[in-house]
Amino acid sequence: MTPTVLLLCALAACLATAYALRGGLTSTNKLTMLGMDAQGIGISLLSVAAAVWFFGATFGLALIAVIVIHEFGHVAAFRVAGHHDARFRLVPLLGGYAISNRPVKTQEDQVFISLMGPAIGIAPMLLAYGLTPFSAQYFPAAISPLLTFASICGALNFFNLLPIWPLDGGKLTASITSVFHDRAPFCIFVTSTALIGLVALLTQSIFIGFIVIMGIQHIVKTGGSDGRAPHARMSKNHAFLCLGAWLFSAAALFIGGLATILRFV
Repeated sequence: MTPTVLLLCALAACLATAYALRGGLTSTNKLTMLGMDAQGIGISLLSVAAAVWFFGATFGLALIAVIVIHEFGHVAAFRVAGHHDARFRLVPLLGGYAISNRPVKTQEDQVFISLMGPAIGIAPMLLAYGLTPFSAQYFPAAISPLLTFASICGALNFFNLLPIWPLDGGKLTASITSVFHDRAPFCIFVTSTALIGLVALLTQSIFIGFIVIMGIQHIVKTGGSDGRAPHARMSKNHAFLCLGAWLFSAAALFIGGLATILRFV
């Protein structure tokens, strides 16, 4: 793919994302335009400092930018679903979380909110890759930050789409697969948690181990289904469409984040 074609694809992805999130990209309250409430600013600054301290300026700032975009995707999707109170906060070295004071009413809304956190990263990832060839000609110093941001954007958001609780992929698993069989989420969660647990042992990763513990707690508490899941189930046709969107997003993000994924494997 030529640089011009890649850049055009990136711009098309940006327009498609803006269209999908129309009505949710801005807030009626200017102080929460991004969805970050005032109480979370202090802890967010601490998150930035911790990321830069542990990972260096380029990687750390790129990581924070990816997380902010990710959480904003959730907030914007919440707004589209009518949750204008939605906001997010960053957590030092653990990422962030988006919240709303009202429960989600339908499985379609739950899927949309869960998916748009990772999926919103596709457009900026492609844009960063698309701008890299042009920066090589006009601003070489931007090459490393652009490539770092793009690969982190792909890898982190792909990881979030894995069918593991409490990742976004786990919430998608609970919402989509339960349409086909009530016990499907339980079987998937047990298998995926066991596999990610093996990865945690092999890599001795505290972060992955923390996710495994949360996954086990969820399985024990709910039997693998999301106890907060909305009662209004979607149709199987809608479930297939949601599954397709999930797999497409995961594939695009995996390809974009392959360099970072291979770095940590």
